[in-house]
Amino acid sequence: MPMSCWRLRHAALLTGCILLLSMPTAVPQPAAPPKAPGEVIDIGVVRPIVRVREIIAIPNFNAKSASAFKDPALLTNIIYNDLELSGYFRRPEHPEFVEQNHRADKRTGKIEFGEWLRLPAAFLLKGTYTLSDDQLEVDCLLYDVASGKRIFGKTFSDYTLAEHRILAHRIADFIIKYITHEEGIANTKILFVSSRLGHKEIFIMDVDGHNQHPLTAERSLTATPCWGANATEAYFTTYRDFNPDLCGVYSNGGKLWFISRRPGFNISPAWSEKAQRIALTLGKDGNSEIYTMDRNGQQLKRLTFNRAIDSSPSWSPQGNQIAFTSDRSGQPQLYIMDSEGFNARRLTFKGTYNDSTAWSPKGNKIAFTARHLGVFNIYLLDLETSDWIQLTHNQGNNEGPSWAPDGQHLVFTSDRTGTQQIYVMCIDGSGQTPLTSTGMNHSPAWSPAMP
Repeated sequence: MPMSCWRLRHAALLTGCILLLSMPTAVPQPAAPPKAPGEVIDIGVVRPIVRVREIIAIPNFNAKSASAFKDPALLTNIIYNDLELSGYFRRPEHPEFVEQNHRADKRTGKIEFGEWLRLPAAFLLKGTYTLSDDQLEVDCLLYDVASGKRIFGKTFSDYTLAEHRILAHRIADFIIKYITHEEGIANTKILFVSSRLGHKEIFIMDVDGHNQHPLTAERSLTATPCWGANATEAYFTTYRDFNPDLCGVYSNGGKLWFISRRPGFNISPAWSEKAQRIALTLGKDGNSEIYTMDRNGQQLKRLTFNRAIDSSPSWSPQGNQIAFTSDRSGQPQLYIMDSEGFNARRLTFKGTYNDSTAWSPKGNKIAFTARHLGVFNIYLLDLETSDWIQLTHNQGNNEGPSWAPDGQHLVFTSDRTGTQQIYVMCIDGSGQTPLTSTGMNHSPAWSPAMP
């Protein structure tokens, strides 16, 4: 994209015009045959390691009380989906054999691990539940099939039947924690912008795409959501009063409050829990500059001072650095600076359009959007080696990455089906799965670990 075109695009954003467009950010290009995750392309990309997905067998849980689920697989399917989404596990190819082995175990009163190994399965989860007066309690036992040893036994209690999805997510996260020693993400949430109501509102959904519902009711234009303090607040831009102002709202809904209503635009917020500050782009100086402020919009500090367009800030996990986009070199490239605005230095020297920085929670990588051969794709920049790793491969335009709190997954926007939708993938580019399908959806933001 020529420099003048990029400036026009950002100028349109400043006036709000670009946010009024329901079309994708870039004109969709004819789809090229998808490449395998991790395949090398010609701008210095290295091949990432693709993780091994272990098979886990989960028979339907048995009721210990007179009351039982109408759907025997009520919990099982949710747990399977969560574990597959994690990228660490997959379900057996023949679910009928899972139930067959489970019935045989019940008849003999013991687990025939040899039969489960023939399935084949590396792990086995067995569960029972008690449903009484809408109260749900589940007992789980997880086994290593090869050794026949129990990995854990745990009771999950104090849930209502209506909270069965939360319960299933907790079980999945517990399995991931015990086997991989990584924190699970099944109980996290994703913010995004959707036009499905006829106007753009901030929506929220579970990480598996369920429970999608609006968080705002502005009946106007909203944009650039991010998660805020304690993972209980969300910050976003609203045009309700005909100026792009920064607002806050609690993640469980409720009344909105204004954070920054300075003249010009107040956009692209990014919250740092460590620094207890919001980084954002302000236009009050007549130019696109990066500032920080507290969650009440006070203690304002300007970080960039030049005629270039500086935008899209993203905090380091420690809260002491900020990555951002700038065209000060003549083209939009990625830069990094101290949280006080000092020591700005350029990160990317390849490509003609790099934008939308997202700093990994582990601190060693930055995800971003880059244009190559006329198409936008998601890349990783390894901060230790400076290598680029391509995660999406010319399946439409793929933009706006946001990290899961485990640093192993990303959510992003893609128009590969002809409309903008939200997708999730593993850090190696595998497991790309759509989470939305209704309306136009974009600008996803993955929550930290939920309280």
